[in-house]
Amino acid sequence: MSNKRRKYYINKEFQSKFIIKFCVLIALACLIFGALVYLLSMTSSTTAFENSRLVIKSTADYLLPIIVLTAVITTIIISLAVISVTLFLSHKIAGPAYRFERAAQEVTEGNLCFQVKLRSHDQLQFVAESMDAMVKSLNTRISSLREKIDNLSLVMEKQSDKDQTSKEIKELIDDIYQEISAFKL
Repeated sequence: MSNKRRKYYINKEFQSKFIIKFCVLIALACLIFGALVYLLSMTSSTTAFENSRLVIKSTADYLLPIIVLTAVITTIIISLAVISVTLFLSHKIAGPAYRFERAAQEVTEGNLCFQVKLRSHDQLQFVAESMDAMVKSLNTRISSLREKIDNLSLVMEKQSDKDQTSKEIKELIDDIYQEISAFKL
């Protein structure tokens, strides 16, 4: 199996919310930075030449357009970088979550012949190992039950007295065996 990524969005809702939250944090940080610079510069005055005239303004009024433009440009650039990084980071969480969901479906359908396979750099490796151990344990226990049912069936067949109780026990054994046979070991 190739480790190359085929789909960038595994769980669009989760990944989109993940990305949007980080972008909102960046925009909020730029807004707070701009507001602080504006507030802290309100008490000082600045002289500047505008259209060949000397103008005296409060530093806050002079810096406001520059702060806004800088904040917008910075927010756009950083947001693009954050979108890229969080897309790949969220992929390392959404991918394993998708595989765990499929593994749970396999167990629900009775298939105990699988392992959860994650890429080496994916997160949640420990959960995959725990799930594999759980499936292996179930497999071992069900195999043991099958053996015991087979042995019980043999004992019942050897019994020479075929009374009604023996017949009922045999039917119960067959029912149990059918239930256990639903699992693929």
